[in-house]
Amino acid sequence: MAVLEIRTFDDPVLRKKAKEVKRVNNSVRKIFDDMLETMRVAQGVGLAAPQVGISKRLIVVDAGDGPYFLANPEVVARSKETETKWEGCLSWPGYVGEVERPLRVSVKGLDRDGHEVWVEGEGLLARALLHEIDHLDGVLFVDRATTITEVPKEETSEVSFDDSPRLSCVFMGSPEFAVPSLDELINNGVRVSLVVTQPPKPYGRKKVLKATPVEERARELGIEVITPQRLADREVVEKIRSASPDFIAVAAYGQKLPPEILAIPKYACLNVHPSLLPRYRGGNPIQRQIMAGEKLTGVSITYMTDRMDAGDICVQKSLEIGPDETFGTLEKRLAVLGAHALLEAIFLVFTGSAGRTPQDEGKATYAPHLKPGEEIIDWNRTAQDVHNLVRALSPVPGAVTVFDDERIKVWETRLIAPSGRATDKDSPGVILGTEGDMIKVQCGQGIIGILKVQPEGKRPMTARAFLLGRRKGIVKFG
Repeated sequence: MAVLEIRTFDDPVLRKKAKEVKRVNNSVRKIFDDMLETMRVAQGVGLAAPQVGISKRLIVVDAGDGPYFLANPEVVARSKETETKWEGCLSWPGYVGEVERPLRVSVKGLDRDGHEVWVEGEGLLARALLHEIDHLDGVLFVDRATTITEVPKEETSEVSFDDSPRLSCVFMGSPEFAVPSLDELINNGVRVSLVVTQPPKPYGRKKVLKATPVEERARELGIEVITPQRLADREVVEKIRSASPDFIAVAAYGQKLPPEILAIPKYACLNVHPSLLPRYRGGNPIQRQIMAGEKLTGVSITYMTDRMDAGDICVQKSLEIGPDETFGTLEKRLAVLGAHALLEAIFLVFTGSAGRTPQDEGKATYAPHLKPGEEIIDWNRTAQDVHNLVRALSPVPGAVTVFDDERIKVWETRLIAPSGRATDKDSPGVILGTEGDMIKVQCGQGIIGILKVQPEGKRPMTARAFLLGRRKGIVKFG
């Protein structure tokens, strides 16, 4: 099998509609084999023939239970239920985008023997199938993405364990933030034998129990999962000990690890924390950093101790926070950066080249969870403070204000003027006018533009649309 050149960005072959395969013969099977080898070397989960310069309707997908070889694949059914997740592409290296796709899909095509087969995909497999079939029609993920983010070069991991003895790891994490770390370990040859995550919790109006994103991903990968209520229970400790891990890797697990578990791994317990420690220790560092107007953040990989986020630093990487960046986008970028930093830390510890930098306790600050009332906009604050609050609480839980006794959430703002007032008579919260879909509002100091709001019980809408039909004479928020 050969490793083929992956075509990228503006290569014309990526925009052509691929030709139908008339017959699956040895030549086609050779292409399938080379595509699989190329995909695995590039650490992808799918590859379409146009991506290697071959304009034929051929795809290879392996989301953990494959590989699937499909000639002339055709989507015959897709679920109404969709999900929006981040995607990358081997033909667009260095970029990721949020793409909405059906949660489940049915695809038919010809297998490598020329027989018609049907593939039922859900979650990652469904997404990968649709992504690769798009390639056959000259459609790229950037065409469907609602947002596109460049992954900085420092977020690109060059660590690999392909030529090293295979390390074993117990992974502990719960929310979406932790999923890239789990994937990074698996994709780079670390054997994750056990995943520990929080128990399912009631979700939605019907209070249906919903597994954590980490549990869902681990089950897709075929990894054993446990969801203990208490980590200190003897059977939980023994279960983790029986895995004989070289490392325990933790990313937003949600509980403090007892000493019995900290002592289990051969090398270290390593934790992924999304701040430049010792600043912003605690359970809500990302939102707190945005609320404080920080311009620089990062991730810290620490050796875990019995004190929360206080262990020595093994690896630390930084990135800038954009002036309009929200909690949602920053969390995703830090999750990717943290995943690469975790893999690097494991490599350094394993090879005996890792450092240990004690944290300066005199510089430690804390990032507690939000308290009731902190989501309410105080229009007496500066425009920058209000803008920071809105960014920090988007997409959850949302900054809140009142207009004509109606409670609304403010989802998107822009800083118009950091200081000053339109006139001396304009009090905080007063609407100064509109510009396009934006409402201009006076703050204690400075002017802010509101772009998107959501009244209670309704869908998000532009700020201008919100004002239409409202009772005239009301000119103030709060």
